[in-house]
Amino acid sequence: MAGGGASKRAGRGARRDGPALPDPTGDAPLQALTRDRLSVFLYVSLLPEEARAIAKDLGLSVPGFRQNTLGDVEICDLIADEIRAAPPARVRVLDTLRKTFVVPPLVRTALDRVGAEDLLTTGSSDQGLVLALWRVLADPDAEVRDAATAPLEDLVKRHYGPPEGEAAPGEAAAGEGAPEEALLEDLAPRVAELEKALEEAKQRVESVRRKGEEQREKLQSWLKEARAREAQAVEEAARAREASDAAGKAREKAEAALAAARSTDAAADAQRARAAAREQEARATGLEARLARQEERERDLESRLAAAESRAKEAERPAGPGAPAAEAASDEAEEAPASWLLPVFSREFYDSLAGWDRRIQRAAFKQAYLLAQDHRHPSLRALPLEGLPGYYRVRVATDVRLLYRRVGERQNEIEILSLIDREDLDRYVRQAKTRG
Repeated sequence: MAGGGASKRAGRGARRDGPALPDPTGDAPLQALTRDRLSVFLYVSLLPEEARAIAKDLGLSVPGFRQNTLGDVEICDLIADEIRAAPPARVRVLDTLRKTFVVPPLVRTALDRVGAEDLLTTGSSDQGLVLALWRVLADPDAEVRDAATAPLEDLVKRHYGPPEGEAAPGEAAAGEGAPEEALLEDLAPRVAELEKALEEAKQRVESVRRKGEEQREKLQSWLKEARAREAQAVEEAARAREASDAAGKAREKAEAALAAARSTDAAADAQRARAAAREQEARATGLEARLARQEERERDLESRLAAAESRAKEAERPAGPGAPAAEAASDEAEEAPASWLLPVFSREFYDSLAGWDRRIQRAAFKQAYLLAQDHRHPSLRALPLEGLPGYYRVRVATDVRLLYRRVGERQNEIEILSLIDREDLDRYVRQAKTRG
């Protein structure tokens, strides 16, 4: 006995000096769990309607979705996120667990890591009561072993009936000649208690069955979702590769287009430079032509001055037999320069020279000067331009025409207008009418 008392005291001391006891109300720091672990704990601990009631009380929802369209997994995820963000929200879950289970098991017993693992193993098995009895009966503390007496007696009465020589409560009452109604009154509370216990057992079994089915469905749903995510990831990776290839091809095309554009710009610049050079050359040619006309006018004025001086000298001479002949000669000298016309080269003419080669350009200037000297010259073939009164055309080459018109107060000037292809005469007439 002394040894047993010492063992008992040693066991109690070990419990006092061992791990600390949990909160007697079952409060647990659920917010310390990860999101998935907390969500699955809620899934296996709460009925679906309990979880939805908690989400509704906490005012949880997913933007764009109604709560009644969310699955049980999504509801548990919402509650888990809320508890992790606001730890006081766990009280609503713990109150539901207390309403169903009152308090956690072994709340007055300190556990270490090994004890906690054994408790979880026992609770997850179908032989939980057998393992619990075995553990209690193996405890070195007699007081702990005595805790198995009541459950074992209940098992004896449930499976083996009352001990020999001891009458059942109903039979003893009947032997004493108690009325049947009194027996029924004695048995009624026990029957009601048993029926209540049976109903609770059925409810617990049904709850466990439903939770097992829901857990299985949830795991299947998770598996389907994982496979769907994997397939989606593979598809997105394929699309990303295709997009990358397309981007590479587009970049190559853009680089080629840029190079082509640069070459085109260079060619356009060269063409503009050539056109500018031709325009400068045409302007230089025009300036040379103006210079030649100015020199010709100077020579003409000099010849007129010389003729006037000669006429003045002849007029000073006395009249004689040769006077009529001199007067006739004077009249002929004045008639010749009167047919000469002053050529005026327009801006349009110089612009039109840019599209022709040097041979055609020289021929155009030659015909222009010939026109100034004698507009009736046979090689000019000057004809009126149909549709434009006062406009004329002169032949420069087989399919090339030079357009001009008479201007000035005395119609003693010709304006050289344009050097064009014979096929463009109609278009020129239409444009000239529009401008006019």
